[in-house]
Amino acid sequence: MLVGVAMVRNEADIIEVFVRHNLTVLDGLVVIDHGSADATLGILNALCGERLPLVLMRNEAVGYLQPAIMTQAVRHAFTNPRVDFVFPLDADEFLKVSTRRELELALAAIPPDTYGKLRWPTYVPDLARPAPDILAMLRGARRAAAESHEFAKVVVGRHFLAATDDVVAQGNHWIEGHPDAPVRGQRRHVEIVDRVAAVAHVPIRSVEQFIAKVAIKKLGRVAAKIDWKPDAASQVTYDGIRSGEPVDVGALTLAAHNWSAPRLAWRELASLTLVESPFLAPVSLRYTPPAAANALPLVLSAIERLVRRLASARAAAPEPAR
Repeated sequence: MLVGVAMVRNEADIIEVFVRHNLTVLDGLVVIDHGSADATLGILNALCGERLPLVLMRNEAVGYLQPAIMTQAVRHAFTNPRVDFVFPLDADEFLKVSTRRELELALAAIPPDTYGKLRWPTYVPDLARPAPDILAMLRGARRAAAESHEFAKVVVGRHFLAATDDVVAQGNHWIEGHPDAPVRGQRRHVEIVDRVAAVAHVPIRSVEQFIAKVAIKKLGRVAAKIDWKPDAASQVTYDGIRSGEPVDVGALTLAAHNWSAPRLAWRELASLTLVESPFLAPVSLRYTPPAAANALPLVLSAIERLVRRLASARAAAPEPAR
């Protein structure tokens, strides 16, 4: 049995297609809503009402505590003895599989005490000519023939349940030892060839979605004390937004194609060879809104959560001795 686990926040434009597509490959999904302020939670509840193999959970932690939350969720998934492998995913990720049978054979070939990893190509829609809906946008998205980063996405086998020193790393890219474990560092992984399976990544779909994504994730990472490195692509784009630089289509497309690469490794659009490599299953949607939510209310909601948590912590702190 193959199960996906995802931690999501403010993904109303893509969450329904994420669920419907990935359930064409997986036997079930566990989705943890991390304080969404848009229609994400309502869409997930509606999907649960269809009796899909979908489990919805909520986590109200203010900081972006993805490793801790995902580690706990993956372990919880394995409490079902029928679950053989868990795929930690994000809401903008879609399993691209040749056939379920070939995927199962590749997973069965992973050595004991070893984790799998899948290639993680980034897909970018035509942002200059927006598609009429999210399905058309995803079907028209293209990827670079060669990626500018070396990140992968991890696949977790049942031995993780007993490997109590192992945790899911930030970004779900690999499994590593807990900081307090006797043996730290990245664990053993084996790559599943992309002809069999990969994880299509679509991080940017519109200007509003892009601004909300970067700003809210930055706030959460600061609160969790796991800020981005200064040259990370996400930090560079956040700095541009904060300084008031216009987010035009060219800059947006450039950021999308270089999303996971440090700034010095960014490649100009003219140097990229883009290829069509369809990944989306033939699904239809019922609950997705026609346009991305306005970024400002979402960012204000995130700030309010942080301020309220700070105020509560200050109120609960003991008064200093006089």
